[in-house]
Amino acid sequence: MSGAGVVVISPSRLKTQMSFQLDFNCTNNQVEYEALIIGLEMLVELKVSMVEVIWDSQLVLKQLSGDYKCTSLALAPYFALAVQLLEEFDDVSIRHVPRDQNYEANEMAQIASSLRIPEGVMQKVVIVEKRSLPSIHQRGMTVSTCSIDVTQTDWRFPIIQYLKDQSMKVSRKTKMQALNYVLIKDVLYRRGNDELLLRCLGPDESFQMLSDVHDGICGAHQAGIKMRWLIRRHGFFWPSVLKDCIAYAKGCKSCQIHGPLQRVPASELNSIVKPWPFRDWAIDLIGKVYPPSSKGHSFIIVATDYFTKWVEAKPMKKVDQSDVIKFIKADIIHRFGLPETITTDQGTVFVSHQVEVFAKEMGFRLLNSTPHYAQANGQAEASNKVVINLLEKMVDDNPRRWHELLSETLWAYRTSQRSSTKMIPFALTYGHDAVLPMELTARSLRVMIQHNLQSRKYDEAMMLELENLEDSRLTALDRLQAQKLKVAKSYNKRVKGKNLVVGDLVWKAILSLGKKDHRFGKWSPNWEGPFRIHEVLRGGAYWLESLDGELHPRKINGIYLKPYYPTVWEAKGLESQEAV
Repeated sequence: MSGAGVVVISPSRLKTQMSFQLDFNCTNNQVEYEALIIGLEMLVELKVSMVEVIWDSQLVLKQLSGDYKCTSLALAPYFALAVQLLEEFDDVSIRHVPRDQNYEANEMAQIASSLRIPEGVMQKVVIVEKRSLPSIHQRGMTVSTCSIDVTQTDWRFPIIQYLKDQSMKVSRKTKMQALNYVLIKDVLYRRGNDELLLRCLGPDESFQMLSDVHDGICGAHQAGIKMRWLIRRHGFFWPSVLKDCIAYAKGCKSCQIHGPLQRVPASELNSIVKPWPFRDWAIDLIGKVYPPSSKGHSFIIVATDYFTKWVEAKPMKKVDQSDVIKFIKADIIHRFGLPETITTDQGTVFVSHQVEVFAKEMGFRLLNSTPHYAQANGQAEASNKVVINLLEKMVDDNPRRWHELLSETLWAYRTSQRSSTKMIPFALTYGHDAVLPMELTARSLRVMIQHNLQSRKYDEAMMLELENLEDSRLTALDRLQAQKLKVAKSYNKRVKGKNLVVGDLVWKAILSLGKKDHRFGKWSPNWEGPFRIHEVLRGGAYWLESLDGELHPRKINGIYLKPYYPTVWEAKGLESQEAV
């Protein structure tokens, strides 16, 4: 036999002490809840609006405050009824005190349980009312729990029906599933591996739960696995919780547009190997250069031959379509003949109608790389770096004379060995090495022999060099191909392919990378869209169109695209349409 003690103190400090004998077997925690429920019932009958509960049970206090979950089957009805009674008051505060400071209530409990009270303690008892009570279940009290109608399409329906009537015929699968579930006041709970009870949610509740956990007031926009962990930690369950959490997190539009920019390549490197000198050129623009030269030059236009690595460059004050055409004419065509192709980026001076007409008239193809993708015009980018690096080292105290040093930079570049071919551009072009100033200063053996050659011997030596030039170029081609394969092998290890097809929805990175919206500043998104794939091109490039069908003016490399994931609400709508 157990006892419960209650002490009620009015605002005027009038104290009423009561003890109740509980006529049923119960645990200590059930007794604690019984005492709380009895006291709250009396205060509700007295129409009290404000109450302070002083308690010495850590477990009950933590469960009512939400710090602990009530996972015990035996305590769940008590917990639900206590919460229901507390909601009857306008203002409730719960305070914990040590057991030795709650002696008056403990005295009442000892009296009710017929325990002997030490001598002298009875003198503190002023009014004692002793009653016997059955449990809350036998007293006919109704416990209000949050119960939602479960339809036949709900995954919980067959399990609930079976748990209510285990004599009914159900599938073996349902019987096996029911072993892990328990029904408390028409609410389904699942037993976890750690014996915790997890409340089972239906479709509507689970969608709302996903929204609250991911992007609600306390949502941290976490990934799906973390969402699932958080939902379980707070005592909820449904069979597809992990899959739904991952789908919800992937489909969150805020997470998608603010997601990190991708740096890994989306397609394998398409190496360009040109087997003949001056048939294919790469052109790029350096600038705007600051400070400008003393002559007002702010740009450098650079052209590189793919095979010999010969570089032509020219300083310019401004660059427009006519300047590009003049450079191609004077520095490429009139010196080395008509090329087969010229590759440029998609700068406005290169993709203009005037330049395209000129290329068509001259009979060469004008190729354009995708924007913001240096690898597509890698030869020009590599030459730019070398030219700038050499100029930086040559410019001394007067940085505005860099235009005068550009020709020296080109000479140094043309007469030095290139790592890709292991040969000198000048030698691959003319068949022999250029005579350098140091050879005249110290009189190299080569120069001395040439000075002593007779005209006939000199002609024979020149012819022999020209005959050897073809072998040198074939050797350079082999080395160039080997170097391209080595670079491609290393590059392709980092490739993370994207299997995008026509009709797919994608996000596009906001270019240039790191560009900020003036309205949002630091909080600007990294991605925009969604857009639809209009056409898949070679080399990992794509044509995009808006959702209204408007075609984008330029192609874009796949590294700046990522798949668009619909929200769970959109996915739910699509499934409904497909079902219809």
